[in-house]
Amino acid sequence: MFFILSKTIGALTKPFSWLVVLLLIAVFWRKPKTRKVSLIAALAVLLVFTNPMLFDFTMKLWEPKPCVAETMRTYDIGIVLGGFSRHFPEYDNIELTAAGDRLWQTVNLYRQGKIKKILISGGSGWGTGKPEASAARDALLKMGIPADDVLAEPNSRNTHENAKFSAELIAVTQPGADCLLITSALHAPRSLACFRKAGIYPDVFPADHLSRYNNVFWLDKIVPDVEILSKWNRTINEWVGMTAYKIQGYI
Repeated sequence: MFFILSKTIGALTKPFSWLVVLLLIAVFWRKPKTRKVSLIAALAVLLVFTNPMLFDFTMKLWEPKPCVAETMRTYDIGIVLGGFSRHFPEYDNIELTAAGDRLWQTVNLYRQGKIKKILISGGSGWGTGKPEASAARDALLKMGIPADDVLAEPNSRNTHENAKFSAELIAVTQPGADCLLITSALHAPRSLACFRKAGIYPDVFPADHLSRYNNVFWLDKIVPDVEILSKWNRTINEWVGMTAYKIQGYI
């Protein structure tokens, strides 16, 4: 119930949803003054939430800074959170999503010897199909990573359960392990809080940053970009999730 409710609330808090509602009011409302105000508000939403400079400034305050793998110490387990892939039963393989950098960074850290084992945490959010952790584990084994070095936690449906079930698995397989949490930079604050609540205090390796740390042409910082609207949708959804988790006592 909490899963479905959180998804529904998340959809209603997206700037794109606000834009659609305001435009519908501007088109169909009977009172001309209300229609005018709605149209102006829709324009304001569009300008604010497609501004790259404002978004980048906000993300740099929220997201942890990138890490340099070469300078990191070694960890017993790297915990990568699901949400980075989709499983296709017809050819029993996975396709990476926008958060696919999580898996890439995990494999890179393993190849560099920065993590000794990989723990993939993630089930099927809607209760259908092959659990993501199981499918991703199979994919890593096909890439040549030894089976003993890849653990799967296939039952979790959200970040709270990621932390809870991963903590239980680590307590059985490798109690007291020194852990590194690997997830999207946007998601890092909430996931880190969940794991601490579950009794694990990992360091965090943020992946797929939405903020830009490379040199960007100055014009690209001010010209409206519709892609930023989509990024705001993800960001506000994460903030709503953080608030809901605090209310539920998950963090």
